[in-house]
Formats: sequence, C-alpha cells, structure tokens
Amino acid sequence: MAVIDPQTLIDQSQPWCCVPQGDIMYAVLAALIDVGNGDTVPTDINELMEQISCLKCAIQPGDVGLLILGAVSNITGGGGGGGGVTCGAVDPVAAPSGSCALYVNTVAQSLWYWDGVSWTALIV
Repeated sequence: MAVIDPQTLIDQSQPWCCVPQGDIMYAVLAALIDVGNGDTVPTDINELMEQISCLKCAIQPGDVGLLILGAVSNITGGGGGGGGVTCGAVDPVAAPSGSCALYVNTVAQSLWYWDGVSWTALIV
C-alpha cells in the first residue's frame, strides 16, 4: 500500500479548493474524462467549472458515480480506449502504447498517469 502524505495532497489540491462541495463528483468525472482523452486536468478553476457546468447539464446527479466507474474502467483498459494499467519496479520512462495509461511502481508504491506527453506522478 502506498504511503500518502496528507499535507502533500492538501498542497496539490489547492488549484481546486474553490470547487463547491456539491460539484466535487462532477469535477472528478471531468478530470477522469480529461485523463481518458489524454489531456491534462485543468488547474484553472474557470476552465474546470466550465467542464462541470457542461456535465451538470447533460448528466443526472444519480448517474455521476456510474459514469466515474465507467471512466475509470475505460482508462484502465476495461472499457477500451486507454493504455491500461501496467506496473514495474522502477518509475515509468517510455511512452505507453495507448494515449492514456496508469502505471504503478510496485517498489516505491507510487502511481503515475500518462497525459499524452509525459508521465505525471499522482501518488509518490
């Protein structure tokens, strides 16, 4: 199990601290859609709020959780389209075969995602 430093997560979450609590799950879905499309998650609050607004118009609140699961499945290769999840004993260097992928360093217990250009650490 990866050791997660709470202060690091607090520091990393600052770009999104103004997202209203009722919109957080829509923000998570928007982020997963971005990652699944090989895009970066916006740190500009206005851009993220635009994505949330679009999702709120198109998706009923009760369906958000199911769509999040579908997006995760798609990213990890379960639903197609993603590069899937791979793992190894060192941090990732080479580009994945798909446009989007997750990678687990089993020794350092870190989690990485491919943003279409480079690997970005999610949990270190």
